[in-house]
Amino acid sequence: MRSLPFVLLLAAAGSCSSTREVSPPIDLAPRQVVELARFEVRHQGRVLGTLVELEIQDPGGPLRFYRIENRDGAWVGHATGQLRFSQRLPFRDDERDLGMWPLQQGVARLFEVEGEVALRPLPLAEPAAARKTP
Repeated sequence: MRSLPFVLLLAAAGSCSSTREVSPPIDLAPRQVVELARFEVRHQGRVLGTLVELEIQDPGGPLRFYRIENRDGAWVGHATGQLRFSQRLPFRDDERDLGMWPLQQGVARLFEVEGEVALRPLPLAEPAAARKTP
């Protein structure tokens, strides 16, 4: 009879059902990215590179971000639509967070120059809706 409570405990444990939360599936389908604007970045009369304003066409709503390139077209860093800047690090997969800055100040920090930079609009070769980035 000493084993009867143990058997009852096992039977009770087996009849319990566990509820597991199921996350909704994540939509990993590719999204179209369009170039909205392009600006020449200048500091004290010298061209440093280019600021490219991009938008991801997401079903939940458009997501804006910026890509900052040097004169040779290499990516220097990125900024989110909320202007949080990150600097690309050579030969690394991650980026260094620079924090939140007004646009010109954040771009200046990426190029490691003092003060703000000037942004001069550049013409787009194609209409914004048709221009896709690679």
